[in-house]
Amino acid sequence: MADHKKSLQVVTRWGAMWARNKTNINKIPPSKSGGCGVYVLFDGSLPMYVGKGNIRSRIRSAARSDHRGQGWDRFSWFVVADKRLMHDLETLMLQILPPPLRSLTRQSGKFVKATRDKEGEDNRADAIFRKGVRH
Repeated sequence: MADHKKSLQVVTRWGAMWARNKTNINKIPPSKSGGCGVYVLFDGSLPMYVGKGNIRSRIRSAARSDHRGQGWDRFSWFVVADKRLMHDLETLMLQILPPPLRSLTRQSGKFVKATRDKEGEDNRADAIFRKGVRH
């Protein structure tokens, strides 16, 4: 039974909203200790970049980058149990975030083997009424 539960695990280690500094970046597990997965760079609380790979190395590189270097001050990271999941997890994160909230990411992400369903012809959303908002 323990093997079955382990096989369902997606994330084995993670850190959320860590301040960008050398000490915190060095606390991320290195790739030889399994430190591969997905990560998000934040400007305050706004996500600016989503990436995948050797997390510590990629975040160090982002700190030195001319394109991304000064666009973030916090980061979250997620070591994945199965490296084959990294691409789809990165894509899922990119698909969830609206483009303005991932402005340093140049791609939108594509799932490798998933089929995209199209919405119906009537794409009008039902009317909703938010609490505290007067119309």
